[in-house]
Amino acid sequence: MSYNVPEVPTDGLKQEMPLEDIKVDEAEQTIIDEIDPATERKVLWKIDRVIMPLAIAVYFCQYLDKRGLAFAAIFGLKKDLHLKGQDYSWASSIFYFGTLASQLISIKVLHMFSIKLYVGVTVVLWGGVMMAQAAPQKAADLLAVRFLLGLMEGSAYPAFVLMISFWYRKAEHPSRFALLAAADIAAQGLGGLFLYGLSSIKGHLAGWRIAMLIAGAISICIGLGFAYLIPADMKTAWFLTTEERQIAHDRVAREHASAHERHFQWDQFWETVKDPKFYLVFSWAFLLCACTVLNFGTLILNGLGYSSFITTVLQLPACAMQATCLILAVLSCKRFPNHRGYIQAICAVVPLIGSILLQVLPYKNKWPLAGALWMTTCNYHILSVNLSIISSNIKGHTRKTLFSTAYYLGYATGCIVGPQLFRDNQAPLYKSAMRAISSMYGVYILFMLLFMVLCKMENARRDRLASEGNEEAVPRPAASYDNKTDNQDLSFRYVL
Repeated sequence: MSYNVPEVPTDGLKQEMPLEDIKVDEAEQTIIDEIDPATERKVLWKIDRVIMPLAIAVYFCQYLDKRGLAFAAIFGLKKDLHLKGQDYSWASSIFYFGTLASQLISIKVLHMFSIKLYVGVTVVLWGGVMMAQAAPQKAADLLAVRFLLGLMEGSAYPAFVLMISFWYRKAEHPSRFALLAAADIAAQGLGGLFLYGLSSIKGHLAGWRIAMLIAGAISICIGLGFAYLIPADMKTAWFLTTEERQIAHDRVAREHASAHERHFQWDQFWETVKDPKFYLVFSWAFLLCACTVLNFGTLILNGLGYSSFITTVLQLPACAMQATCLILAVLSCKRFPNHRGYIQAICAVVPLIGSILLQVLPYKNKWPLAGALWMTTCNYHILSVNLSIISSNIKGHTRKTLFSTAYYLGYATGCIVGPQLFRDNQAPLYKSAMRAISSMYGVYILFMLLFMVLCKMENARRDRLASEGNEEAVPRPAASYDNKTDNQDLSFRYVL
């Protein structure tokens, strides 16, 4: 039996058409009631073989480009560009001013163009800017290029939240976001060795400049591949048969997934800005990213007396610890599927302990200090589960775009503020920064628990309505994609 997939665009620039005007037969108006598990696994495997490798490649390049500054700093960038005082901190912060601006742009652009086009083009552009990062001769030049790099790279963040929610069921979100986080970890470790090798080149052109040129060229190639291979929607998924496209559509649609909407919905905007969860999501990202130590990790280790090579090698245990935390977080979400928020709060304890140890351990205990630093870098698992909570719990295209954008506005703002906590005169341990980081992790845990309490209360209210005979509040699979928000769809239940 063959299926003709209804026109339910997930991320393309499409002509809007009222549902009642679409001419379909009876079989096409509803989703399949039952999907054979073996067939679904086959379809999921095909989706994973195309969507995830390309998404992972983009994330790897993005993080490799961001980490380029940290490695360039220990291979002559600060000396070559005559950076003094807080110049390096501002070079790190200004990247996220660009990211901040990109989030505001993405609110509109993600309603207009397909994700494949939007992400593909911006990856090519950021590759070009990354190559231009080899050119600066003074601090002002570096700041200008870093701002442009942040402007280009920031576009990918909200786009991938939408893309994962379009292609995957809710239970599959944590593991897919974890794979994206794993790409960041790989770029930190393997990419660090790659950048070390390039930065060590001796010649007419400084090694760190060569590293920028090659990393940028790789990003351009990845961007072109993404734009060519990623389908605009399930109907154009070239790697699926007609029947498999229908199954791919239905398996996600039945979980109350949101259809793509070309026009900005102002009613969803006003509903969202009145929702306290919207501001909690912003706060999560701000607090987590203001706590990051990655851009200063190489300087901390270098300041403890380790050589440039040993500093690079010492990134690997940090990566192993981050990967372990990430695996444990994903397994916990799978074992306790309705406890993601509580798992998040527990996950934050690891970097909290690390930041406290960096305050109290004496300078002479260099290996324990290195171990504390590795613990403090362990927040990728928190970020990945954050994104799965947003993609699983928020409905309505405009509303989900706003939540994703708010998260990355918080991300960018936190990344602007975070480097300024690291005062040059407090190197290499930056104890006042560590005190601030410890406090922010404590606040983060409280905000995450508050979000879960709000969702749990709303689920309980809907359960009461259903028990009182309100048919709209009875939890059930959706009939198809729709553009109702999670507030409007009473049959929807939040994942805790």
